[in-house]
Amino acid sequence: MNLTDFAFKNKRLVYFLIFIISLTGIYSFFKISKLEDPEIKVKKAVVVTYFPGADPNRVELEITKVIEDEIRTIGDIEKLTSRSLANYSEIMIALKSTVDEDDVEQKWDSLRRKVSRAAMSLPKGSYAPVVVDDFGDIYGMFYAITADGYSYEELSDFTDKIKRELLAIEGVRRIAINGTQDYAINVKLNVVKMANLGVLPAEILVTLNSQDKISYSGYYENDQSRIRLDVNNAFNSVEDIGNVIIKGHENDRLCLRDIASIEKEIKLPIKNKMLYNKKEAIGLSISMEDGYNIINLGKAVEKRLDELKSELPIGVKFNKIFYQPEKVDSAINQFMVNLIESILIVIGVLLFAMGFKSALLIGRGLIFTILASFTVLYILGGTLQRVSLAAIIVAMGMLVDNAIVVVDGILVDLQNGVEREKALRDSAKKTALPLLGATLIAIISFLPIFLSPDTAGTYTKDLFIVLAVTLLFSWIFALVQIPIGAATSIKSPKNNKAKKESIVLRKFRLILQRAFRYRKTAIAIAIVLLLVSLYCYKFITQAFFPNFTYNQFYVEFKLPETTKIEKVEADLMEINDYLTNFSEVTNVTTNLGGTPTRYNLVRTISESSKSYGELIVDFKDYKSMMKLKDTIQLHLTQNYPNAKSRIRMYNLIVNSNYSVEALFKGTDITTLRNLANQAKDIMRESDYSMNISDNWEPQGKLLLADYNQTKARKSGIDRGEISTALMMATDGVPAGVFYDGEDKLPIIVKSVSNDGSKIGNLKDIPVWSMLPNLSLESNSLKRVLTGSKSLTDIKEEVITSVPLSSVTNGINLKSYEEVIRRYNGSRAIIAQCDPAPGYKGSVIFKDVKSKIEDIELPEGYTLEWKGEQYDQKNAMKYIIMFLPIAAILIVTILIMLFNSYKKMVIILLSIPFALIGVIPGMIFTGKEFGFVSIVGLIGLIGMLIKNGVVLIDAIDYDIKIGKTPYKAVFDSAIIRMRPVIMASLTTILGMIPLIPDPMFGSLAITIMTGLLVGTVIILVLVPILYTLFFNIKPITNYTGK
Repeated sequence: MNLTDFAFKNKRLVYFLIFIISLTGIYSFFKISKLEDPEIKVKKAVVVTYFPGADPNRVELEITKVIEDEIRTIGDIEKLTSRSLANYSEIMIALKSTVDEDDVEQKWDSLRRKVSRAAMSLPKGSYAPVVVDDFGDIYGMFYAITADGYSYEELSDFTDKIKRELLAIEGVRRIAINGTQDYAINVKLNVVKMANLGVLPAEILVTLNSQDKISYSGYYENDQSRIRLDVNNAFNSVEDIGNVIIKGHENDRLCLRDIASIEKEIKLPIKNKMLYNKKEAIGLSISMEDGYNIINLGKAVEKRLDELKSELPIGVKFNKIFYQPEKVDSAINQFMVNLIESILIVIGVLLFAMGFKSALLIGRGLIFTILASFTVLYILGGTLQRVSLAAIIVAMGMLVDNAIVVVDGILVDLQNGVEREKALRDSAKKTALPLLGATLIAIISFLPIFLSPDTAGTYTKDLFIVLAVTLLFSWIFALVQIPIGAATSIKSPKNNKAKKESIVLRKFRLILQRAFRYRKTAIAIAIVLLLVSLYCYKFITQAFFPNFTYNQFYVEFKLPETTKIEKVEADLMEINDYLTNFSEVTNVTTNLGGTPTRYNLVRTISESSKSYGELIVDFKDYKSMMKLKDTIQLHLTQNYPNAKSRIRMYNLIVNSNYSVEALFKGTDITTLRNLANQAKDIMRESDYSMNISDNWEPQGKLLLADYNQTKARKSGIDRGEISTALMMATDGVPAGVFYDGEDKLPIIVKSVSNDGSKIGNLKDIPVWSMLPNLSLESNSLKRVLTGSKSLTDIKEEVITSVPLSSVTNGINLKSYEEVIRRYNGSRAIIAQCDPAPGYKGSVIFKDVKSKIEDIELPEGYTLEWKGEQYDQKNAMKYIIMFLPIAAILIVTILIMLFNSYKKMVIILLSIPFALIGVIPGMIFTGKEFGFVSIVGLIGLIGMLIKNGVVLIDAIDYDIKIGKTPYKAVFDSAIIRMRPVIMASLTTILGMIPLIPDPMFGSLAITIMTGLLVGTVIILVLVPILYTLFFNIKPITNYTGK
């Protein structure tokens, strides 16, 4: 018993199940997790190691290389990049996209073990490496907290309170605070007073460190109790630090405040800072637990923030920088509009072609299918987001294909006088298997996208899942709901008199007759059109992935590494003023020191640096943003020539920073720079490029104190003491910690002039020995014995400081490499550029590729292409890798359906001719051809094969019931014209709402134009090929009437 017979025998059960499916579908739609983008695990981690005092070269060889060598033994690493700076090493690990998401945490555990093993080989003085593996967390709610009229410290306290309250909300996973400025207790030692009172800096450092040192004091026991003992030496206030007792050279007791000022201040140099419309701000970002609804969580967060307004002072504001709940809510609302439009379009087409009752019947089945799909997606833990919503729209027209074939068969049988009960059952029963095969083929055509493990494939894999679920349900409802619904919806004709033939059908008969009469000519015309279309392919705009249409972009602004962050801030404030002159600009968020947080999936994360800043710029709408984009970029380029300043759009391509990247690998830094310069010169010659640079820094400046061993030993000074003196006169020397409530503040000891200012001339910096200088001259001792010199004078000589100039040969200015970069274990440099306005990365790549590849490479040096081309190549590599699997499955189904190689070949031969529609369609609409278009092209193949299966099945059926082969071919083409055209039209017109979509518009055009021509190919070319393959001669003047 098949599904149709079961449905007729159990109508009440079927109606009940449809009712339950509808209810659960509505419930699932509201409960299913809603996101902006599909959940993708970012398979990246960072290893950070500090090595104070080491230059970049030493950091590279003693830290970075050692850790890299150990990490590379893990396996499954696609990319290992690093940068070595003075005092600091950073290694980025990117796993291969083929690593299963469930295995990522295991890989990070292995990474920690390898890094711990490498740490044992690191030099003395380096800190333990830190592994950061939450690099890919998405913080979909990003606020800038401002507080007009309050200090920065108060703003920080307000933000901490807000964070504590929001963490209590169910569904909140993590909250990140960024843009905060650290505080420190600055102990500023007056060098004049220290010299006069005979105080050694070493004593101050030791005393401060020991005051906060935790020491175990044991327990006191009596007969019944055991009480812990402790010594109260910790600092309870800033005043306590000033009361620390210091010993002078006259054995007098001094308080630290007698020779130093002690203040709580912002720690300099600042590492991070945020401003919102030029007001001081702190960023607060919220990430969501898996499986929750971002819209509902957003409502809960907003509700709690509204409640907190009454608990916080007036003036505290929560400014939204990027708020995913609103974007998702807008996308859902737009989806509902598109869904309703698609349903109305589909039903409208059916209403026009098949009548009101048939259209209503199929329309009900369409709604039931969508609701059933929501239920399954919810049960499977799926999500509603950009891709899954678009997939439903893409599937909309396809979902009625099976129902159209069944309803059309019922109408034809009833018109031909078939007994009503038999007509209602037979149409579904005789087409059940071919429709199942055709449906599976349509699903399998998207299989390579589902199997592709790279970022682009993972991002779009929901296309396969949604289409598989919806199309299978459409097949089930076509065999169950349509026949029993037709029993009440479709009436038998009062007489069997044939209806007047439509003009479309009459024209099609005429075209088909002539096509059969001139079969070879028809095929030749099709081949010529195909060749012309293939030639025109070069005129299509190429782009791997389209930009997202947010009304926001961000400006990356990088000055040379030696630039002070205050200079970066000043420049960004100038740019801020320039931007706010445009009425279209609504808000500008400034971030200094790095990217504030990963607040969505499709933005890059910059490297942290004190010479980096960025602006997140909001516009009234996307159109006005795009209108001003090139003007703003030109202003940045012309007015800030020393900066790498770029406008960045939100795009899924986050593995590469620039559209075109030429990576040179080798050992010698000078040679690498020379190769990169040659490549950059070639890029500059191109008319299609801009933002030309490399990923290394300009050589930095170094002030080198030339240590004089003879002079220094005479004064009892070593290299370390000179370094300490320099550090005290500049950034300061850490000397313990102070707990201000819950905040842990470092105590920083600095040396200053008598007026409290920094010591201006480095040569005058006082240098002390950590131990008293006992190497006195013999004359000094003789003068003490003769009474011409007092012991006090001797004490001053023993503990006095000496100027830096007396223990060095001076301070020299030298240049050095600020940053040394490595790629997969070798030194590497990237020459890079972006496309000029009006061009795409593919255009530049074609223009410079051969010229850069002609650069003569020394032995041991290599060139690799990265950037957009590399990402596209990787994405297509996996699609092509899994395409044979889909092809084998499709061919297998075709052979199972027809038990014939010839019929299978006929269908497959007709597929390429769809390009006659696709290529002109892309050119005339101006859509970009990239990864999403290729996905659409693959899906189109499945749709065309599906229509071909339906047609050839009809031919076989007619031959089986006794028609001559030619009449069977001709009549089947005529009979299947309406369902094939209806199926194509519903799919084509149902995709109209997707055309404006920036992500899936190109997919829609690919399918619409390809299906438009493909329908003609199926209805005309397939019958012609059938007659040629099976040596069937046309019957002259046969019309099939």
